[in-house]
Amino acid sequence: MSDKVTIVSGGTVVTSDGPVRADLVIRGEKIATITTDAADVAGAERIDATGLIIVPGGVDAHTHFREPDPRHVEGFETGSMAALAGGVTSAVEMPQASPTSSTGEHIREKRRLVGENAMIDIALWGGIVGQPAEQIQEMIDEGVVALKAFMPASSPGFPAADDQVLLDTFRFLADSGSNIRFGIHCENDTLMEQGIARMQAAGRKDPLAHHESRPPLVETEAVHRALFFAELTEAWLYVCHCASADALALIKAAKARGANVEVETCPQYLSLDHDDLVKHGPFARCAPAIRDRAEVERIWEYVKDGTVDVVSSDHCGYTVEEKQAGLEDIWQAPLGLSGVQTMYPALFDEIVNKRGLGLERFVELSATNPAKVFTLYPRKGVIQVGSDADLAFYDPNRPWEVRGEAMLHRNKWTPFEGKTIGASVVKTMLRGQLAFDASRPEPIVPRPGDGRFLPRGYGAS
Repeated sequence: MSDKVTIVSGGTVVTSDGPVRADLVIRGEKIATITTDAADVAGAERIDATGLIIVPGGVDAHTHFREPDPRHVEGFETGSMAALAGGVTSAVEMPQASPTSSTGEHIREKRRLVGENAMIDIALWGGIVGQPAEQIQEMIDEGVVALKAFMPASSPGFPAADDQVLLDTFRFLADSGSNIRFGIHCENDTLMEQGIARMQAAGRKDPLAHHESRPPLVETEAVHRALFFAELTEAWLYVCHCASADALALIKAAKARGANVEVETCPQYLSLDHDDLVKHGPFARCAPAIRDRAEVERIWEYVKDGTVDVVSSDHCGYTVEEKQAGLEDIWQAPLGLSGVQTMYPALFDEIVNKRGLGLERFVELSATNPAKVFTLYPRKGVIQVGSDADLAFYDPNRPWEVRGEAMLHRNKWTPFEGKTIGASVVKTMLRGQLAFDASRPEPIVPRPGDGRFLPRGYGAS
């Protein structure tokens, strides 16, 4: 490990105790000191952060960088580049790959690819596809931090988990005593399929037909069922990308009863609405669907009251051509949005600049909570002595217009096209090294392979 000393001075540092004007002394990969004045530290490289907000590097709990994948629509390298530009230093990668990551062998291969190609640190989900319990245990032994299943058949190569598979998995995790989270894409498969059939029978091909085929009720019923299984078994449930206020109400009530449940939502459900779905059509098709403005505002109430634990990107790197297939027929566009680069600047702007919820809430949702849920805390997700020096530097008053052509992920499109985001990430550090600097002609500093695999329990190691 390098013994290089770096001083970050002049900025507002958001620690677990709140924002404070402080200097950070970084030795090697770790935060060594938080002080009011580090001017007397000799031999250090210095970064002037005057006027900037310094927060822990983001922990994106839900990415689809898709390796291995012969089509290579994203990959750990380009996914990492976009992540760093968006203030993300760690990601938890979903099992979608070719093949779906559902055995110990698959996880070993994915770990190898992280070591070769990633520029950020990456933990892994394992897929639940109805496999024997011993294969689930193999993935756990290889260090996955969570398991993922789909209630609907909406992800190619990822079969829907029926109620028996869900219940068996909850029981397996409860019996193991590991507290590993069981993440579920919660939509009722029957209601979803019949909703699509109803829209298509009516000749509907427009963007809003997508939403009308799978309204919030489709998600709410599935969350209700998942909560029942979780409470029955006392295992941990993690509700992925929640976009239903009624589902969040159920989760809030379950938390009050003492249920083991956490929930994430995504920036597309907090910043976008039906106007964006109509405007961008296939480039805004995702699952769950983008909601109307009234539902968006209802979801925000559960962000404000603490029900929502995590905001993640659910980043999917489809090609422009794949998305354009839905221009005349929304059903032809694949489900999923790019978002790892725009997510946390947009969230910062909404939470801090527009809604006044405070820097602490932003840090909880973007870094501290996901690091805790996925066993990366306190090495990740917090600025404190001994933690990895993963930092994102925000200029809260530097607006920028989102353009797909400027995105650093492989495919140059975004559902935020044309929107103005009022805050910018200007620098990112990963384990004490400058990793992104917006002022440089080539803003990305690391090379493929500089990222690391994060095994379960990394935060306590």
